[in-house]
Amino acid sequence: MNEDNLFSEFLGQEVKAPYKDGNQFKIARGVLEDISNGFVKIKGKLGTIIINQKNIEKVTVVKGTNQAN
Repeated sequence: MNEDNLFSEFLGQEVKAPYKDGNQFKIARGVLEDISNGFVKIKGKLGTIIINQKNIEKVTVVKGTNQAN
């Protein structure tokens, strides 16, 4: 695990991550699966997204969800 990575404490947890895609703001929701080379991998219900860390505004843990995957 990369200790100097801001998001490493969220690995394996259900998260919500607002990020910028061009001029639009979007929200990725799912399990933060991997962090490598400045990118984060989030797997959600609709698929997997890989986002550049520089585009992520913040990451928050989703609590109280009863979702079966």
